[in-house]
Amino acid sequence: MLSKFSGLNLDFAGAAAATLCTLHCAAFPILLSFGFISSTSHNHIIDWTLMLVGVLIAGIVLIRDYKSVHKNRLPTILASIGFSVLFFGIESHGEFLFLNILGGCFMVASHFFNWRLSHTH
Repeated sequence: MLSKFSGLNLDFAGAAAATLCTLHCAAFPILLSFGFISSTSHNHIIDWTLMLVGVLIAGIVLIRDYKSVHKNRLPTILASIGFSVLFFGIESHGEFLFLNILGGCFMVASHFFNWRLSHTH
């Protein structure tokens, strides 16, 4: 059982977390427009929690693979852009939701490129 956990692909986990974040941010305006939720029901703790999980996973996997496997800065640059855009999207308190979606897409891309680079070396 422990070997299955230690074999967890952190790039997949990071991309999944970023996708979850992107879907969460995309679903909010849709649910709001159909009246399923109110504008006051959005909780930024969820946003910050998803971002923290993303930062932790990306910090571990991207830096580890950069140092020990591929020495390519592209995944780290994409992740930095993604987190910066995501930060401004969260801080806009819903006015610029497209920033949250764009930041999540950058994060998915960073993990995808990291995975590709790691598996070609």
